[in-house]
Amino acid sequence: MGAVANSACLGILSRSLMEQLITVLWGIRSIENAESQSSAGTAQLAKAFKMNLEEGTAQVFDRITGEEVTARYLEREQIKRSAPPSIQQQAKEADVADLYTVFYRFLSLETHGHNESPKEQSEIVNLCVIHLQGIGGISRAIGQGCVWWLIHRHWPDNESLREVLGLNAKA
Repeated sequence: MGAVANSACLGILSRSLMEQLITVLWGIRSIENAESQSSAGTAQLAKAFKMNLEEGTAQVFDRITGEEVTARYLEREQIKRSAPPSIQQQAKEADVADLYTVFYRFLSLETHGHNESPKEQSEIVNLCVIHLQGIGGISRAIGQGCVWWLIHRHWPDNESLREVLGLNAKA
């Protein structure tokens, strides 16, 4: 991002924050959701470790004998933690499927390099401004979700989310 207007980086950051917003709104819906989200990092680490073992880029050794026991480990060890549902499913369960459909999916295009970048400098700057406004709104919505949960033990309703995201503003 630095000294150059880089709308792609801002779009990727927007998508990441939108994913975080959906995850927060899903996580505060129940103790089970919160626990699932809390253990997601460990589950992903175990999944990555298993993939590396299967590809041969990592190995398991017996601490006592020093013998390489990767095959035995893979036969015995199952990933015991389940990952949380997909972001799309989390959005549905948190009653914010519209955030997923309207924002997350379209920001995914930029994240995966399937967008059409503007050519004119003024269009690039305008897109950067839009992304920065989105980043600010999403960050405020994440904060609102967390504060509502901490203070009220309730999640924000869709209307208050729309308000903090700036979706109710008249153009």
